[in-house]
Amino acid sequence: MTAGTQTAEDLKTSGEILCLPCAKLADHPFHMGYYLQSHLEELVGSIRESGLLEPVVVCPIGAGEYQILSGHYRVRAIRRLRWKQVLCRVVVCDMRMAAVLFCTSNLLTRGLSAIEEAYMISRLISEKQFTMTEIGKLWGKSKSWVSRRLALLVHLEPKLQKELGIGHLSPRTAQELSRLPRGNEQERVLGIIRKWRLNKDEAAQLVDAWLRADEPEKKALEESGYPKGSQNPAAHSMDQTWSGIVTVHFSQCVQILSRITGLAETQAQICWWPMASYQSFRTAVSGLENALETRLQAQRR
Repeated sequence: MTAGTQTAEDLKTSGEILCLPCAKLADHPFHMGYYLQSHLEELVGSIRESGLLEPVVVCPIGAGEYQILSGHYRVRAIRRLRWKQVLCRVVVCDMRMAAVLFCTSNLLTRGLSAIEEAYMISRLISEKQFTMTEIGKLWGKSKSWVSRRLALLVHLEPKLQKELGIGHLSPRTAQELSRLPRGNEQERVLGIIRKWRLNKDEAAQLVDAWLRADEPEKKALEESGYPKGSQNPAAHSMDQTWSGIVTVHFSQCVQILSRITGLAETQAQICWWPMASYQSFRTAVSGLENALETRLQAQRR
């Protein structure tokens, strides 16, 4: 822990213990409002049976109001039980230290979702002028980790942010999806990942393929899927994927050539033929044939 965090820990154990009205407790502005219902229900049952075992940590914000620094779940559970008051430890500090207390307390008392961490980090930077290096020290992480967390908030679709917050989307998968443009692209790729239950490495390969693909190739990825192979899932999946993409392109080429053939057959005399484009087409066909000949012969052996 850093010196700043030590000070925060000292504050948490030195405040006055008071019984405060639930109605006077306000959420900290960094709190996103995500509650895992399973954890909340367990906490309601525990408090009903054994009472509140640890005071909620709050700081005064004026006019008889207090801001919750640690214990949002406990306050939520107590409100569900319709208790009027809650045992609190009141610490007096400035808003910057209150932000540090909020972040470190939540890190120690429960597992934060990746999007909650991203939201906290964003607010620390924009409102409290923390640097990414300072935030990394608070979390015990690197500066690059802080940057990746921020990317989730900036680049991930709001709908997927919510799924990440409630635990329906893993941080690593979210990180891969955030490399895609926001919008329908992320949901389309997530659909493929979920359909085939891809692991994190396979999801990364799929995103790489999607970024290189044009729209027909993307549709081929969705139609042919991303099936797993028994021995080498990633390689087999990519083989299947590119097979589907090539099939789509061949189909399009056949349709175009059929139309050109029809045009040529209806002309008694051709004076409009684009010779330069035709020669380029013949060269491309020859190049494809040469590229495939060795590999296809090896397969037939």
